[in-house]
Parts: sequence; C-alpha cells; structure tokens
Amino acid sequence: MIYKISRIFIYMILFFVIFIYATPFFIILTTSFKTNTQAMSGTFSWIPNPIILDQYKYTLNHYPYTRWLINSVIVTIGTVFLVLIVSLPAGFAFARLKFKGKEAIFTVLMLTIMIPFAAYLPELYLEMSSLKLINTYTGLIIPFATSGVSIFLFRQFISQLPNELDDAARIDGCNNFQIFSKIILPLTKPAVISVVIFTAVKSWNALMWPLIAASNDKVKTLPVGLAVNIFQATNPGSNNPTPYGIVMAATILSILLPVLLFLFLQRYFVQGIATTGLK
Repeated sequence: MIYKISRIFIYMILFFVIFIYATPFFIILTTSFKTNTQAMSGTFSWIPNPIILDQYKYTLNHYPYTRWLINSVIVTIGTVFLVLIVSLPAGFAFARLKFKGKEAIFTVLMLTIMIPFAAYLPELYLEMSSLKLINTYTGLIIPFATSGVSIFLFRQFISQLPNELDDAARIDGCNNFQIFSKIILPLTKPAVISVVIFTAVKSWNALMWPLIAASNDKVKTLPVGLAVNIFQATNPGSNNPTPYGIVMAATILSILLPVLLFLFLQRYFVQGIATTGLK
C-alpha cells in the first residue's frame, strides 16, 4: 500500500514537472500558427482557428534564414569535430596513462569550468582580431574547440573500462595509440554521443561570442540573426516590434534541428550519462 502511494506521489511530481516545462513550448507552438490579431488577443486558445502558416512563410521569405541556418550548421559541426579530436585523446590520457603532474593538470582543467566565458571575452576578441579571424567561421569555432566537461566525461567513461583490455593489447604488441584507436575508441560510443549532443546544443545556442565576432551577415549564425533582426534584442525600444506570431515561428524553426538530433540519439545519450557519473 505504501509502495503504491509513493509511486502515485512520484508520478504526480513528474507530471507537474513535465507540465511546467511543456506548457511554454506548446504556447510558442500554437501562437506560431495564429494570425497577428489572434496572437495579440486577450483571449488565449490552445488550438488556433484557423491554423495558418503565414508566420513561417514570412520568416523564411523576409529574412536570410537559410543563410543563418547554414552558418550555424557549419559552426556546430566544426565545433563538435574539434571537441572530439581534443577531448577523446585527453580523456584517454587522464584515464589510462601515467605521467608526472597528471592530477594537478586535471585539477586545473576542472577549475577552468568555473571561469565565466564573459570574464575572458575581451581578451578573446583582441586575440581573434589580431589573428584576423573576426567574421570568419574559424573565429567562431576555435573558442569552443575545447571543453573541460567533455574531457571529464570521457575520462570517467574510459576509467570504467577494464584495464585487462589494455594489458591484453600490450601483450599482442600494441602501443598506446593502437590501444586507444583500436580498443578504447570503439567502446566509447555512448560517451561520444553524449558529448556530441552537449557540444552541438551549446554551439547551436551560443549567442554572446557570435554576436560580437560575427557582425557580417555572411557568417552570422541563427541565434544572432534571430536576436538582432527578429527578436530585436539589441534594439528593445523599437517603435516597430516584430509581431508575436513571427517571433514564435522563428523560435520553432530555430529549435527544430537540436530537438531532432536529441530525439534521434536520446537512447545513446541516456546510456552515456548513466555510465559516466555525470548526473
């Protein structure tokens, strides 16, 4: 009896949490299918009548949405690739190799997670400017190419793999690189998927650095394009604010790819989180 009551209580809490998180999303979704008059109406309706696509058509036709989308995809793919290239070998080194100062280096690496990005933003801009990387894809990707969280996640995952795998490989004549590439790497798929999702969402949603480093429309990412041209974040006192319906339609369009990525990889993501201690 007590067990059933506890389960009911847990389900009630879960339902409440889902309701709190899902309600804003459904409000955004339903508003994106309304006319501007319906969106500004004092009476809210969950199902628009009629359901229209005008807000989506306006967003796609009046803004360089496709260009912003392509830029975001390029920056996100480049960032994910570099993070994996850096974090996977680093995680393997901290988990398996023995070298002087390993614990001290790892501690310093973890401390970097606590430094706010805004704290070194001016110096980062001056560095990228001196290298002439402002308004380039490279300048947008490099600052996010390393991740202490990703290195920690790979270290935790690889540490849980049996050391006997390494010993057997060494008996067969494998060096550290061969052990990493042929033994460890194929087993890290869940952790890789988790890092891909974390990094892709972080890069996709990044606003502060792209807003500063990508003033040119040719390299402007989707969050920057939406914030400046549609949400008017840099001009909050405008006398001609963008209609709510268009804002909501742009919001839905901006989250489609990250949501689809998560839905496609969620099984591996949950497995990676459960096996790395990152909860």
